[in-house]
Amino acid sequence: MLLEKMISKGENSKVEFKSSFNQETIESVCAFANKKGGTIIVGLKSLTKVHGVQIGEESVQNWLNEIKSKTEPEQIPDVELIEYKGKKLVALIVRESAIKPVSVQGRCFMRHENSNHLMSPSEIGDCTLQTQNSSWDYVLDESGRMDDISLRKVKQSIERINRRGYHLPTDPVDFLRKNRLLRDGKLTFAAEMLFAKDWHINTAVQMGFFQTPTIIKDRDEAHGDLVSQVDQIFEFVKKHINCAVVITGKPENDLVWDYPLDALREIILNMIVHRDYRSPSESCVKVFSDYIEFFNPGILPGDISVDDLVHNRYLSTLRNKAIANHFHLLGEIEKYGSGVTRVIQLFRDAGLQEPKFEILGGGLKVTVSSKKVADKVADKVADKVTDKPEKQSPARARLLSFVKQNPGCSIGDMMNATGFSDSYVRKNLSILAKEGEVEHRGSRKTGGYYAE
Repeated sequence: MLLEKMISKGENSKVEFKSSFNQETIESVCAFANKKGGTIIVGLKSLTKVHGVQIGEESVQNWLNEIKSKTEPEQIPDVELIEYKGKKLVALIVRESAIKPVSVQGRCFMRHENSNHLMSPSEIGDCTLQTQNSSWDYVLDESGRMDDISLRKVKQSIERINRRGYHLPTDPVDFLRKNRLLRDGKLTFAAEMLFAKDWHINTAVQMGFFQTPTIIKDRDEAHGDLVSQVDQIFEFVKKHINCAVVITGKPENDLVWDYPLDALREIILNMIVHRDYRSPSESCVKVFSDYIEFFNPGILPGDISVDDLVHNRYLSTLRNKAIANHFHLLGEIEKYGSGVTRVIQLFRDAGLQEPKFEILGGGLKVTVSSKKVADKVADKVADKVTDKPEKQSPARARLLSFVKQNPGCSIGDMMNATGFSDSYVRKNLSILAKEGEVEHRGSRKTGGYYAE
């Protein structure tokens, strides 16, 4: 009954249908063994096409022998014979292999959703390391030298960690050895990136402040040790976002930033800790007038989807265990996957739109906006009105009227008067300028808008 219920749900990440036993069936055994296990139903092409199988006394045993001889390490599924819609079917129940990757005649497959994919070299490497309860950053760099890192930076990290109540040895070399960052006299990739003396070829992060999507007003690059990169990127972002001084009557006035700073720092930390440093792509931070984009190479691990990430329906899987462990010791991160939930909540508390997460070009892009939730609603209402012919747009007419009554006004003046967001005001000013209704006079900083 359980198998019949499973069949009725169709093919998915844990179930596959096969018309007959063949080489592809063995590849499916491999794919399930490299993932979380699964069941292969032989004799079933689809829910509506039930062929059944002709089973002799030794048929199933011959199948198992062929699977065993063609897989490495050897796989032997459990077998269950069932009758479905008057036909005989064979269920091959595959368990997740304790030793990975499993190969079929030298090729490795892995289950993704409802199909099997040939594993890439990096996936095969990760599979091997996960079996050893390790990760890529714990691997020794055969070409690395102690001169490539700064022992002074190691000492600084030890001091930070001990200020948090730890009692770690103060000798930097001893610290590296005890944390498996230095073994047999050789440095791991993590050690080289965490404590790089000058710069490291794999760690570059490109940063830009954009006036428009094509005009860059300021740029910088972070390519040093990972610990200092966090502060460098954070300071670049702070440099190009707005901060209002709120006079409260207290001895010190309050500073109100466009974005919750704790959330921005958390996003930057996630970039550094979870980046795929083997990818040829670089991390990138783009700051615009009312939004920021963070792009990081490396797709989400396992079967985690963006929806799972946003709604905290996943178990944290660390791509870089050594790097994550070090930032955890520094008190910068939790290792249990709570960062994204915290970021979303901080934006909600600030009354801002929630961050947008999306898979893009082999990586993860996070977009945050400085627009208030109320701004979003106002823009939607205004957009509905603006969908009418240009001459009938009350929203645009309102902007034009304000400019006529306030010659030399700024975009900020228009935002305050209308309640529209920065991007919405700019978009409609551009249309009005093309129509010859308004023009900008003076410099970019001190000039203003005038009606023609």
